[in-house]
Amino acid sequence: MLRKQFCAVLAGAVALSLGAVLGASAQQYPDKPIKLIVPYPPGATNDLLARVLAEPLAKELGQPVIVDNKGGAATAIGATAAANAPADGYTMLLGTGTTYTLNPLLKKGLAYDTDRDFRMVSIIAEVPVVFIVNPKFPARTLSEFVAYARANPGKVNYSSSGLGSSLHLAAELFAQRAGIKITHVPYPGSAGAMRALLSDEVQMFSEVISGALPQIEQKAVVPLAITSTKRLAVAPSIPTVAESGYPGFEALGWYALAVPKATPAPVVERIESAINKVLGSGVLQARFEPLAIVIPGPQEPGAADKYMARDRALWEPLVRALNITLD
Repeated sequence: MLRKQFCAVLAGAVALSLGAVLGASAQQYPDKPIKLIVPYPPGATNDLLARVLAEPLAKELGQPVIVDNKGGAATAIGATAAANAPADGYTMLLGTGTTYTLNPLLKKGLAYDTDRDFRMVSIIAEVPVVFIVNPKFPARTLSEFVAYARANPGKVNYSSSGLGSSLHLAAELFAQRAGIKITHVPYPGSAGAMRALLSDEVQMFSEVISGALPQIEQKAVVPLAITSTKRLAVAPSIPTVAESGYPGFEALGWYALAVPKATPAPVVERIESAINKVLGSGVLQARFEPLAIVIPGPQEPGAADKYMARDRALWEPLVRALNITLD
């Protein structure tokens, strides 16, 4: 009996001591530079977003935020590095929907697990997809495109930046909703997919609108619709898929900040507070909304988890229906 009482007292003392250590650590956080892992090479949109975010975030946290590019394997290399980092708030990951949602659905033997390894902090940006066609194609609206595809089943080819990419899946989701059959032609990246459209090798390209804006403005391609629920201020003449006859349709690329799962709650709260101040300042909006990248405002705790759950619920049935598996 006395032994059990002693063990209980000892366990309580250890818990109190550990709590005090963690509390003190959280109060001191941050007291050294913070690493922000970008799972893409320098120059990508994700990289640019991270570098613009790093400066105001550093001001809010009072320590430098250093961007660390770890590209490769469809973001899995950088995500794995972040998942294996100490859970102390000094390593963050600016991942994408591919990182957090699609890789776990598509890839066998993935070295990280989103639910097990990460705590979502905040959605940083959203990027609508735009369906564009070659000017020679006999459609100027989404309804005309659907009508042509129905009259010519399997004869409309579309390009994307790769099998299982968010751009591929956005087009397949629309084809499923519209009841049409279009043929996917994957390319290793958006540049090749755009060249295929411009050279009339394919008839349609599913691309993030930030990447397609230059060609749209030059009238080198014809935009049919965007996949957000609202039109963009930077391209107000492009209708949404929803208002083109498919209510509720939405398929977005997105960027979110996460930390290793076991990061202490007070540290996460400190990061959330700093991120919300940055999002509320308008700094990111001024830089990225002219590029058709939507920056959300400050968010309640748990909002990023709910966002990711909705994204997973959207894509998981489609991935299963298409039977896509990537190595």
